[in-house]
Amino acid sequence: MTGYFRSVDIGNLHLEGNVFAAPMSGYTDRVTRGLALFEGAVLAYTEMISAEALIRNSGRTLSMMNRADGEAFLAVQLFGSSPETLGRAAVLATQSGADLLDLNAGCPVSKVTGKGAGAALGREVERLALAVEEMGKAGLPVTVKIRSGWDEGKINWSEAGHAVVEAGAAAIGFHPRTRRQGYGGRADWTALKKMSLELPVPIIGSGDLDSPLSVLRMFEETGCRAVMIARGAIGNPGIYSQTRKLLTTGILETPPTPEEHLRVARFHLNAAAEEFGDEITAREIKKHLVGYIKGWPSAAELRRELMMASDIPTLMTLLNEES
Repeated sequence: MTGYFRSVDIGNLHLEGNVFAAPMSGYTDRVTRGLALFEGAVLAYTEMISAEALIRNSGRTLSMMNRADGEAFLAVQLFGSSPETLGRAAVLATQSGADLLDLNAGCPVSKVTGKGAGAALGREVERLALAVEEMGKAGLPVTVKIRSGWDEGKINWSEAGHAVVEAGAAAIGFHPRTRRQGYGGRADWTALKKMSLELPVPIIGSGDLDSPLSVLRMFEETGCRAVMIARGAIGNPGIYSQTRKLLTTGILETPPTPEEHLRVARFHLNAAAEEFGDEITAREIKKHLVGYIKGWPSAAELRRELMMASDIPTLMTLLNEES
């Protein structure tokens, strides 16, 4: 059972472990990445950043690349449809301190795919490969996040995988669902296993990783080189330390108690308010806080109260009352 937690090289980056925090739009901000890294994630990708906004010198976009506490390697994920624009954005990200660049070719959201980005870029293999080549000119390792394909009739992960490797990709993050599936149904780990056998670069598995045991099963069943945990870490950053312990020692720790979840939730709330200010935090933190109480007997009522709260003191009071 042990031995699955091991070092991995992505281009010229040597990482002392293979459990990563996935890029999640609206979730993996600087504070959330810092929490993930503190708990044991080895690498934490930024949420996806618009290449167009970056080259327009958007202040908010630039701030999304601020390095988190304890962030030894800054992995910046970009999205866009134009290879030339993605290449220019890659240079700017490099100048801003990035250590690794990731290309999002998997986001299924219509407002992204409708502009030819995300999963829409993933189905246009030639343009996808050209985007990787352009981003590679910035001089940093480039990884690519892809899906199985657009829908069941257009499964192209193998073609896309080979194309991006030939274009210079140093690793591939693979979420084996189609764009049509979104986040529903089950991820096809069989495809993940096939990709891990076919391609010479590290394959980073994603999809249905909601517990340390699920991570262990992915390593055992697919042979992928690394994993990136996404929704399973929302309101549960301790999943990284628990996973590392299981992979290195074979010991499955007891899940955190509600009191422990609330302690981390309060820390998360305070850290976010300090980083982003009270107004933004009161609006944006709720999706994280409801994750900390997921599955509780009182979750429905507390979730409703948290979503109705409009300021930091009220949110903190609600979390304290549950202690």
